[in-house]
Amino acid sequence: MRNPYLKGAEYVHKHQIRLGLTLCLVVLFVSVIAILTDPSAGGATGVLCATAGFMAIGNIDDVTDRFTSGNDIAYKVWLINVREQIDESQTFPVPNASREVSTLPMKTGEKMRYFVAHTIPTLIGTGEKGDVTTTGGNDFVIIMGGKRAQLLNFIEQYAGDKFIIIYKSVTESEYYIIGSYDRPMVLQSYENKNDGDGRYVTFTFHNDSLEQSHKYVGSIITADPAVHDGSATLAIPSDNSVISIPSGSGSNAVPITAVSGLTASDAGRVITLLGTGTEKLATIADSSTFVMAGGSTWTAKAGSKISFQVLDASTLVEVLGSRVQTA
Repeated sequence: MRNPYLKGAEYVHKHQIRLGLTLCLVVLFVSVIAILTDPSAGGATGVLCATAGFMAIGNIDDVTDRFTSGNDIAYKVWLINVREQIDESQTFPVPNASREVSTLPMKTGEKMRYFVAHTIPTLIGTGEKGDVTTTGGNDFVIIMGGKRAQLLNFIEQYAGDKFIIIYKSVTESEYYIIGSYDRPMVLQSYENKNDGDGRYVTFTFHNDSLEQSHKYVGSIITADPAVHDGSATLAIPSDNSVISIPSGSGSNAVPITAVSGLTASDAGRVITLLGTGTEKLATIADSSTFVMAGGSTWTAKAGSKISFQVLDASTLVEVLGSRVQTA
């Protein structure tokens, strides 16, 4: 015999279901009437339709201002002056298929100096189709805080001058570059502001080009190149990623076959070698230590250059597009 209480519960449950369905139909009917009389009104149907979607999305928590405030993001910006710092006698690096640019050819003794932007820089690339061709341009804007002698001197000495710009967020590892030797970024305008709203300088760089920014995988040159000692092992300093490879000193040039000075933490670091030899030239061949593009050997003759990315403490991989070979 069935439990009479269970039978009663089933009746109540069925009654509740019927009541719920009736209410849903009433709400749906009212919503349809509202939409027909006012198409802009979403009515309750919007809520009913959205319920399943929100269930699938799940919970979304709030975040702190650290993730939403652009002004909390500091950027380093390296301004390389084309006229004073770029060695025009060397081949300027061309972006490879992965949009990567290798080490810039700096004049001997020149270093890359950085500015720390007070806010995240603005980079805008624009283009427009004309009657004959498409024209394009890039604007790079940085704000430097304060009214400082360095900034005032920079304005007076370099207004209207040409630059190549490398930039990165201080919290990220990737570098980016905009401008080249033949399409530099020109310091087109500046605003030196000193009032109740603030004290800062705004620099605007511009070029007329369809080329957009690229990833910079070369070295940031902050010191004179280290000099290879002529042995078979390439010693890589922890504080210098550019190494000069001069002429050999023995009866014959010694091929470079091994590396030292690297650790696992150097993975991803880019090492640039500059050939400066005129005789007894060192070479680097494809091996388990040096992975060469196409398996071809590089010779350290004056004017030659090559960059490697560190894979691990004993393996370097040639950066595609970085090789310059004069021999």
